[in-house]
Amino acid sequence: MEKFDSQMEKRVWARVHNEPQATPMGLKGLAAAEHSEAAVCLMLARQMQGKEKTRLRTMFEQEQAHAACLKGIHRAMTGQPLAVRTPPASPQAPELALRKLYGRKLRTLSEYEGRANDREYGAVFSLLAQQEKEHCVWLLEMLGDL
Repeated sequence: MEKFDSQMEKRVWARVHNEPQATPMGLKGLAAAEHSEAAVCLMLARQMQGKEKTRLRTMFEQEQAHAACLKGIHRAMTGQPLAVRTPPASPQAPELALRKLYGRKLRTLSEYEGRANDREYGAVFSLLAQQEKEHCVWLLEMLGDL
């Protein structure tokens, strides 16, 4: 029996319904997204208290680790370092920043899940996807507690 590919199904149905497809990010785009998400987490951690502050600091550290991992994959593949520049996060109200960050996390999660079958780095992308899922849960909890 053939293995079911949910990502393929989504792409087929998107074409059937004439929905635009998101362009996959390269490693540089993913690393930049992770750095950007880390900056938002740090900005939010400075505004929050208690459990939320602790979780946002953890997310900040994990996002930085994700970016470093992506840079490591690039170096392993090419032998070259991956330079990524991202601007600092703009100050925003916590609710708006959390909502936007949740949307960005969904996109990053989708990118990682799409790479989970990679022969060399699939296990790494699966782990990154799992952490992104956990971050999504935390962000929704924070939104619910505001």
